[in-house]
Amino acid sequence: MFNMGMTEMIIIGAIALIVIGPKKMPDLARALGRGLKEFRKASNEFKNTIVNEIDDTAGTEVKDLAKMANQLKLKNTPKNIEDYLEQAANVLDDAGNEVTKEGDKKSAEPEKKA
Repeated sequence: MFNMGMTEMIIIGAIALIVIGPKKMPDLARALGRGLKEFRKASNEFKNTIVNEIDDTAGTEVKDLAKMANQLKLKNTPKNIEDYLEQAANVLDDAGNEVTKEGDKKSAEPEKKA
């Protein structure tokens, strides 16, 4: 813990006991514990928010490709590799078709003049 040995921690504790006093020491320890708990909670919420935003930003195709890549790592037989590559190509083709369909819809709509 912060590269401190037991003797350093005892010295810091003794100095804190002298400066703060034995009556206020438990309250200080509780306050430090609560502060650390809140800090951990906030950092975990921040981490979860970032992970959720990344998951929301990545489309289903990306998730499918990641899932296939993980399965591919687990199975290394040539037949399975060909199957997964074919599935990946199909997913990419479907995604490309969806993108071109959306582009065709946007180009077919007349532009509104202000």
